[in-house]
Amino acid sequence: MKYILTFFIILSITFSNELEKKDYINTGLLIGAGVTLYSFDEDIRDFTKKNHSEFLDSAAPIFRKSGEFVPPLILIGAGLILDDSKSYKTGVYATEASLATVGIIYISKNIFSRARPYMDEGSDSWFNKSFNDDYSSFPSGHSAVAFATATIIAEAYKDKKGVPELAYTLATLTALSRVYNDKHWASDVFTGSLIGYLTGKGFIKLKENSSVFTSPYGDNKSFGITFGGTF
Repeated sequence: MKYILTFFIILSITFSNELEKKDYINTGLLIGAGVTLYSFDEDIRDFTKKNHSEFLDSAAPIFRKSGEFVPPLILIGAGLILDDSKSYKTGVYATEASLATVGIIYISKNIFSRARPYMDEGSDSWFNKSFNDDYSSFPSGHSAVAFATATIIAEAYKDKKGVPELAYTLATLTALSRVYNDKHWASDVFTGSLIGYLTGKGFIKLKENSSVFTSPYGDNKSFGITFGGTF
């Protein structure tokens, strides 16, 4: 319990400069929910394992794609094909926010090195082998990317009825699919979702309050995005 509580406190401090008053309230409620949820990780896993079905077995891998940069790439592609600057811009922003999220997740996974549920070592198995996929359960990367993307889309299309709700619903299904497939504990996906949400919110505020520019780069060995501007 103390590990996840400490992580939430550090997370809140990290994003404090980019949050509004309502975000502080929402974040506080979410932190309380996350810490409580941690106590039920084992029970939730047991319930999920007992309630598998052929339909859910087929649907889970599809929902997982939302945590693998698929929606941002679709938006970018649609923007280019349809000459829709808003779609293209939203896709680029979602990609940038997701890449930032991946950095936070990668560091966190290798610090906490929590055993994945399928390892059958229990929900309290922390600080095991770093840089080992079997011990990279906390927090969930797919959930984080899905919610970072959903937050950017929800903000960009907040004037379109149903779009924000659809974006967050898809992100939620992505998170649930990771628990369903026994890849993560419930608290892993909750924390990952919160990281994605906060990163998306912070990225939006950063774009609004500064002159930020981004530029893609790549060669035959690596690729990525460079950031620059005045703050």
